[in-house]
Amino acid sequence: MKPIILFNSDLAGGAGSFIVILADVLVTLGIETHIIVCHSRTDYSIPEGVKFHQLDTIPSKSLEEALKLTLENIGTVRGIFSNSTPANKILSKIHHPRSCHIIHSAEEKHYTGWSAPLRRILRHRKYRRLYSGKNLLTVSRGLKHYIVHELKATPRSIHTLYNPFEFETIYSLADRPVEGIPSEPFLLHVGRLDIAHKRHDVLLKAYKKANPNEKLVLLGKGKDEEKIRTLIRELDLRHRVLMPGFSPNPYAWIKRAKLLILSSDFEGFPRVLIEAFLLKTPVVSTDCPTGPSEILTGELEHFLVPVGDVEALARTIGQARKGYPSLHGIDLSRFESHQVAQAFLRLPLLSDKRANQ
Repeated sequence: MKPIILFNSDLAGGAGSFIVILADVLVTLGIETHIIVCHSRTDYSIPEGVKFHQLDTIPSKSLEEALKLTLENIGTVRGIFSNSTPANKILSKIHHPRSCHIIHSAEEKHYTGWSAPLRRILRHRKYRRLYSGKNLLTVSRGLKHYIVHELKATPRSIHTLYNPFEFETIYSLADRPVEGIPSEPFLLHVGRLDIAHKRHDVLLKAYKKANPNEKLVLLGKGKDEEKIRTLIRELDLRHRVLMPGFSPNPYAWIKRAKLLILSSDFEGFPRVLIEAFLLKTPVVSTDCPTGPSEILTGELEHFLVPVGDVEALARTIGQARKGYPSLHGIDLSRFESHQVAQAFLRLPLLSDKRANQ
């Protein structure tokens, strides 16, 4: 059977986790699987049996040429899947007939000022061009809707595949002792420190307004760390908000949190919400255009709040602290890694006759 290629600029963040988990399962199913990255940055180990290639170590004039050479050496492939905007652009340039772009994020930004509408229009136009005429795979149904109905892109094909999760690994890591976790109850936000995307400004203002007894932990690192620290001082929250930085084991923090809060304006598929529910931690989330409403369903819908609404977020934090529905009956099986891998292999690009000849 022909090999499957998972391609990205690096192996960091949510896309890196997606690639590594999916590759690991594919190899266990007996499928030759290659990971190709442009650069060495990685948050994860390469699974045993997966073949790994790094483009910036290949002598060539460009990453496009290095990718072409690597694919020529591998031979005919069943499919090649890029996993970020930089990787999508590179793959687009080589016009591979078995290519598919996996879209992990809406790639939106929170613009302010008089030029905000024009900047948003130009950004939409850029991504409309990138996605049109391509095979696309989105990590949420909401993201699929966004691409077709808001960006007005016209992809060659578009399907949805949820992020894979290794349930037993998450359970095991969550039980490990981790230094620095508060002994008293706390509220938690997990994500990179990026105000325009994650909206720490909305989160901090809502936290101050809700005025809970518990401290707030911002777990992560990112370019806006100093801006966030400044905002914490301005809101007089220095003694109530903790910023421990990045943790290689966020699951231990999530399991011990009283409440996890997502305040983003935009997401592709917020993995942290699934991780929280696996560990039976209540969640309050903004109802951003893609992801949360596919996870917080039924009676959990009451804990979705409008994007950017400080008052609603503060009020819902208070409600969640007072009482939250039981999470013991929630069905998350569709996110389990083996089920996701089986759905992946049923994609038309991989299941047609050409893919297996």
